[in-house]
Amino acid sequence: MKPLIDTQEFLSLSSFLNYQLAGEPVNWRGILNLMGGEALEQDEMSEGFLLEALEYLGDAYGKQKRRLGPLAILHPIRASTLLARACDQPSTLNLLCALFHDKEEDLTSEKYSPEIWSRLDAKFHHLLEKIDAGANWFLNERIAFLAKPQGQNYTAYLGRLLEKAKESPELAMVKLADRLDNTLDLRVDLQDSADRPHCFQVIFDILFVNSYKGRHPGRPHPATGRINGAMRLYQLYKNSVFLSMLRSEKVPLSDGARKLFYSLAVAGIREAQTILLHIFSYHVKEPSAQRSILFEAMEYSHSGGFEAIREEGPNELDGLFRKYFVYDDSESKKRCQADLYENKRLMALVAVSFLIIFANFINSDDYVIQGISAAGIIPQK
Repeated sequence: MKPLIDTQEFLSLSSFLNYQLAGEPVNWRGILNLMGGEALEQDEMSEGFLLEALEYLGDAYGKQKRRLGPLAILHPIRASTLLARACDQPSTLNLLCALFHDKEEDLTSEKYSPEIWSRLDAKFHHLLEKIDAGANWFLNERIAFLAKPQGQNYTAYLGRLLEKAKESPELAMVKLADRLDNTLDLRVDLQDSADRPHCFQVIFDILFVNSYKGRHPGRPHPATGRINGAMRLYQLYKNSVFLSMLRSEKVPLSDGARKLFYSLAVAGIREAQTILLHIFSYHVKEPSAQRSILFEAMEYSHSGGFEAIREEGPNELDGLFRKYFVYDDSESKKRCQADLYENKRLMALVAVSFLIIFANFINSDDYVIQGISAAGIIPQK
């Protein structure tokens, strides 16, 4: 199976969408063509729904930006595009669901003046009134399940979502497209040459080639972006949890969802590779130290360490998820991520761990991480 999109294709898509969004007026039909072209349902009514949805999002998001700087509206449009690429002929309902999947979190009344909110709310309900009653009901229900309630932890949110996805599998497909876009979006601000060589060639050289002297990028350390390496590893943790729960909950997956699942695992591997190569280029530069990290991860994997959540123990990877990625509040999140960021050797070890975890998801249809469920991240005896 081939991934739906690679990093360069994703950046090109983002660039094309940005160009269209910069127009006055915005060419929404051009954006719709970029989303799916001939794969989209061709009837005039379906096209009208999607164009009106895009216009609403353009009005509601305006010039709001994501954390890394790109326009916030890019995320729902790209997620919808990824969903469209995964399906031979995506339904209008599924595309609307992908376009509006963050509505309950991003587009809320407290972010607007009463006058603007009243206008936006009326515009949204005007769109809903044009859709038949059944599709209208399903759309609102799915938007509600895709929204993460404030204060709810990630596993509980996923548990609720995936339980519903057993009867509405489209929810899982939209969430996969959402996570895939979020993962690919991590590359947007990274001007780093470390991801150009083939990571597994570097790993081979470290392990087997005595003459290997390490990587020498030939340029200074790139400026730290708004999302540092520890924050990127947290996103890979979220992907690991989601893919494991998707498997363990036995949600039925369509061919399109399977393509998205595979693409998300591949995107996770590529992100982990880039993090690892960056650390091996600028922080842990001695091949002997790099070899030690690779051996440690290999031994841990062979002992079954990535097949279940473990209690904290003598190995640095014991209790890893709970120690660095499960947070009580925003302050503990900042503290844990800062601690991880300061420990570059551990960051490299965690990056290799995610390489192994995502490879397991690709290599085995039965692979799950025991101890991950709606109840939380629970060590197994």
